[in-house]
Amino acid sequence: MGAVDQIIAEALLSHQLDLLRLEAGVRARVIALLNQLQRELTAKLATEELTEFSKARTAALLKQATEVIDSYYARAEGVLDTAMSGAAEVAAKHAADTLDSVFVANFSASLPSATFLERIASNVMIQGAPSAEWWSRQSVDTAFRFANAVRQGIVAGETNETIIARVAGRKGFPGVMEVSRSNARALVHTSIQEVANDTRRETFRKNSDVINGTHQVSTLDSHTTDICMAYDGAEYDLDGEPINGTKLPYNGGCPRHWGCRSIEVPITKTFKELGIDIEDLPPPARASSDGPVRGDMTFAQFLERKGEAFQDEVLGPGRAQLWRDDKITLQQLLDLRGNPLTLEELRAKYE
Repeated sequence: MGAVDQIIAEALLSHQLDLLRLEAGVRARVIALLNQLQRELTAKLATEELTEFSKARTAALLKQATEVIDSYYARAEGVLDTAMSGAAEVAAKHAADTLDSVFVANFSASLPSATFLERIASNVMIQGAPSAEWWSRQSVDTAFRFANAVRQGIVAGETNETIIARVAGRKGFPGVMEVSRSNARALVHTSIQEVANDTRRETFRKNSDVINGTHQVSTLDSHTTDICMAYDGAEYDLDGEPINGTKLPYNGGCPRHWGCRSIEVPITKTFKELGIDIEDLPPPARASSDGPVRGDMTFAQFLERKGEAFQDEVLGPGRAQLWRDDKITLQQLLDLRGNPLTLEELRAKYE
């Protein structure tokens, strides 16, 4: 990335912190609902001796529980839907304002239409399915695991307290609802990031007079996934076609997986392309877990400077050795469709 692109990237990364604060507030409201759901479910289990229930009474109890679970998940989905509308509007305006701050002369960034922003917020797609479908899946999954926990407890002749512990969890055992809370946290995070990235992409397209494409920026630390390590620095035109040596398919861009922290930043036109007769500036520093590094540093270069122990931790010893032996690149951790390869698949392909 050039200096202008890096300046924009820093502004967009800073805005990510604001989105994370928004996400934290939404997540807290959703978790509060699921905590309330847990209290209601456990109250239902505490009223009578469950092991004495007939099949019919058990079925009736589980039917009531499913209706309660569905109602709480519908409320959780509503909380997120409201937040996503605001996130789309804010992300678009911030991206446009950032472009305005860089291209100050005779330039006013264009924004996506209000209709488009509303469509993005109301129909956000995650891993190929709408956000609403994911909430429905989580509701069904919670109801299934709740029913399974109750049935297993009844068959085993467990006390009400033990069956309740299956649902609420206990020390060293997460329980049904803790898994549900974890899944909900991931859905909130990924939904908001998807809306923000979709909105930014459309803002970049609206300003194609100064933008040529997008460049993925992945976080330089040990928590970055194989997918985002491979995609760090990948560049695409505004139609999602690979450019500048990128081989991996676009596959919808960021977020690339649950909990993804990577973002896409614009590739702005050079001064020469804009008709300005001056040299482009060198890129400034880029943030990493070790502090600021060169702005044009790739994830591979970051790994090289960290040493073998860190490389083994991040890639796994086998894959790290293949990489150190120059038998694979980080991009070759993925197949041609952008899916991660196992160590065995890598060895069969490259050794």
